Amino acid sequence: MTHKSAIVLLISLSLVLLFASSSCVAATTTKPFGGFSGFPFRQAPGDPNYGGTKCAGCTIVVSLLEQLTEIRNQPIDKLLDEVCTWFPKEFQPTCKWVVNTYGEAVIKMIINKETPDDICNALPDMCLNKECRLFPPPKATATRSTNNAEEYTTQVNEMRTNNIMKQKQFAIMNNINVDEPWDWIKALLERFANIHDPDEDLDGDKYSMQETMRGWSWRGRDCNDVDKTVYPGARGSLSNTADYNCNGITGKDPKTGRTYKDLFCSNSSQMGIVVVGDSVGAHFSVPPAYLTASEIGNGTYSDLLYVLLNEFDWPERSATTGFENSTKDYQVESLYLNLRQRNLCNHRDYQNLGVNGARVGDINSTNIRALARRPSDEPVILLYEAVGNDVCNGHHDLGRMTTPEQFYIDVQAALLFLDSVLPKGSHVVVTGLVDGRILWDTLHNRTHPIGVSYESVYNYLNCLYISPCWVWLNENETIRDAGSTRAAQLSQVYSQVIGNNTFKNFDIQYYPFPMNAIIDQWVKDGGQAWQLIEPIDGFHPNQISNVLWAKYFWTSLQQDHPDWLGPINPYNAQIVQMFGDQGGY
Repeated sequence: MTHKSAIVLLISLSLVLLFASSSCVAATTTKPFGGFSGFPFRQAPGDPNYGGTKCAGCTIVVSLLEQLTEIRNQPIDKLLDEVCTWFPKEFQPTCKWVVNTYGEAVIKMIINKETPDDICNALPDMCLNKECRLFPPPKATATRSTNNAEEYTTQVNEMRTNNIMKQKQFAIMNNINVDEPWDWIKALLERFANIHDPDEDLDGDKYSMQETMRGWSWRGRDCNDVDKTVYPGARGSLSNTADYNCNGITGKDPKTGRTYKDLFCSNSSQMGIVVVGDSVGAHFSVPPAYLTASEIGNGTYSDLLYVLLNEFDWPERSATTGFENSTKDYQVESLYLNLRQRNLCNHRDYQNLGVNGARVGDINSTNIRALARRPSDEPVILLYEAVGNDVCNGHHDLGRMTTPEQFYIDVQAALLFLDSVLPKGSHVVVTGLVDGRILWDTLHNRTHPIGVSYESVYNYLNCLYISPCWVWLNENETIRDAGSTRAAQLSQVYSQVIGNNTFKNFDIQYYPFPMNAIIDQWVKDGGQAWQLIEPIDGFHPNQISNVLWAKYFWTSLQQDHPDWLGPINPYNAQIVQMFGDQGGY
């Protein structure tokens, strides 16, 4: 995440990116101090990871600055004058504030060929654990930075004192908190940690006409936000000519006198799609260009505010609820698009309740409470996925993994709640946990976009106590194996829950999480496993994986439960002829 204008546009953006990248750190039973989806923004003093996020953000930003000066053959002071213009206007005042605060000292240290680690160690209050290094120290001058650290720290403190009045005036003019100029971003992310309903919802039906902040990127767009009986998936009177379920089909056939909803959609077995789970279901992804120096320039961060307001998630391209058209840059395929293609009356009936960092306890207590479905609505296929956060966390302690006993309690409670709210005739698919050893095995000896090995990145984040998954992103094979053993134990719990309960409103199917099967097939077809993993965080399935995941589940449902999918609507061609794209999204 990077907020610092030149240098802080870097640190600023760097903070945003790193906070988000580590959003899969599992939440504990007690909410972290100012946490976002389990990842601590304001870590409590005394916590071993106190200050780790700022340190990592600073180090990555300074590294990008150093690489940019070489790639662009541009002096660092000139680069800093330009870099803030690359960001949306909302970020620029904060960026300028940071550059005015830190820029002079950073420029001097970069010119002096200090490493990013040493530069950030020298900045006051930036890195508290100075033993953690992302980059190797320079061989010939290994002690130089240590000797100069106090000098640079003194210089920065003097600059702060000399410029304090100027900075306060600048901050007041730009409505910036001098002490924490990126607080507005933290406030947004903290909002996302606790609230998963749409931010703008005038009628309280949990649907919105706004795209981001849990709006129609996440669930079908509301077509009337002042009438709580009108929303995607609603089951209204077939004699009603209005678009009560927002699928774009309205009016009455003059020949038969029947409404078009009655004519085209009655008895068509309409079916919505919902995913409840973690960042895998939400499709977490940091755009690779954000942290790839060779791709950074004017326009790279133009969508940063949109990405931030969608929590660095891309539900509109995900395996379950993706609805965007494919482009030359990426392909989109999803369970929703397959259901819609089968029956155009399903248009806009999707909900993505994935939350970064969620464990089964969070899903039970928070995620599913944001479900927008009434028993009187159309039924749904609901995918329940908790892929890895019950194993993953940033603590260096295997005891932090969810126990099978607690896993059973939370999964059962969630399914019983769903049975009380889902329409009769719904279907639930639960997926097991991933074997996360595939991450280390696939990536540890490859080079991360910032220029060091993934092993170095993983070890650095572990050293700072801010890794999204200390268990699986760990050089210790015994610890990785212990994580996979627990994941297998937790996956087995689903069969116990299903066998011990009867649900009146849905039937249920368990599938293993398909990542390993997908990778095996991909490699068999000539690909390589690393091509299916997000390059920046080295942790999540990427867009290609989401497409393959959608194909896997759709094929499985066609084979095992074709009745869940409903028949192909014979009126699809007429719907297209009369209503075109049905109002789009």
